[in-house]
Amino acid sequence: MDEKRVPPKGTVIQRLANLLELPTSSIANVTHMELEGNTQVRIENSGGILEYDPSKIRIKTGKVTTEFTGRNLQIKCLSSEAMEIHGFITAIAFLL
Repeated sequence: MDEKRVPPKGTVIQRLANLLELPTSSIANVTHMELEGNTQVRIENSGGILEYDPSKIRIKTGKVTTEFTGRNLQIKCLSSEAMEIHGFITAIAFLL
């Protein structure tokens, strides 16, 4: 009987992450965001700040731009690896 081998699905990075039982973002340069309600967001591996004012913050996140709108928005923590946005977040948009 002639069996056809089916290649595993996903990219090499995704397959390696599955094999090692790790999140893909931990071994690839992928933007990772964590929200805490509507008052705080932590962003890791971003491409930088594109626009910053108290009602709108735009961040480069991979191939897209992520836009946070709200009131009293502030970047409280900024390093080469991560940033935190605090304030009253009313919307998050992913722009191509």
